Amino acid sequence: MREATKMKRTSCMDSFRYMLAVAVALFVLAALPVSAAQTLTCAVTPDYIPITFSYHGAQLSITGQSAPTDDLIVSIISKSTDTALKYQEKVGGLVWMKKGTLEFKDAPGVYLLHSTADLNRILAADERNQHLLGYEALRGHILIEDSKGNPATGNWFDEYLKFKKNEKVYDIQEGTVLRQHGVEGNTYQAKVAWPYQAPPGVYTVEVLAVRDGKVVDRASSNFEVKSVGITAALSKMAFEQAGLYGIMAVVIALLAGFAVGAIFKKGGGSH
Repeated sequence: MREATKMKRTSCMDSFRYMLAVAVALFVLAALPVSAAQTLTCAVTPDYIPITFSYHGAQLSITGQSAPTDDLIVSIISKSTDTALKYQEKVGGLVWMKKGTLEFKDAPGVYLLHSTADLNRILAADERNQHLLGYEALRGHILIEDSKGNPATGNWFDEYLKFKKNEKVYDIQEGTVLRQHGVEGNTYQAKVAWPYQAPPGVYTVEVLAVRDGKVVDRASSNFEVKSVGITAALSKMAFEQAGLYGIMAVVIALLAGFAVGAIFKKGGGSH
């Protein structure tokens, strides 16, 4: 009888401990913010882009899961390098002439941003500068010098930005990251037009989760852009055998000119 009573007490104590542990676990989970239960993920499709003769850029699909209340920033920012560009000025108010060279230091070659909302609204200024998000953050990051190494004066950053935008390698699209909440979780998607002007290489897509004006989480994924076939062979020749490549380019241009001339001559003789 005593053993039965003892076993009953032990069973009751075990049940009490179990219920207490469950209650504590539920309390901890309830105390966590909803977004903490979500893990930020990132995937890019395609993850390999071949450059062929018919290549004219690509369409990237960037998808993943995120917390339902966080804003998202999707970025493709290549490694910063120093870029030298020649500039022209009007001489005598009539003729444009090359006047010198400017060097843009620590300038990303590719700078593409997509977000769920306006960057200025979802992210504090110090965070934008720290993570190099937005053109104003770039303005403070890129150092512009003349050929003598002196800081260049004038609106050269705006001209550089215009040049990069025309090449399609700099672009900011706000409010273009789409969200979907369903039984499979909280997902997002961004469609990014990859410009053919961007050079071959391995690029990183980074997704930042923003909450209360701060970056709270990040995820990334890589994709590769690579020359293949005859395109790769010509690129290699251009770097390793520049003289031969130049001769071939002249010969091809001459042959093309002769072919066009023959076509027009034939067409003219038929009238």
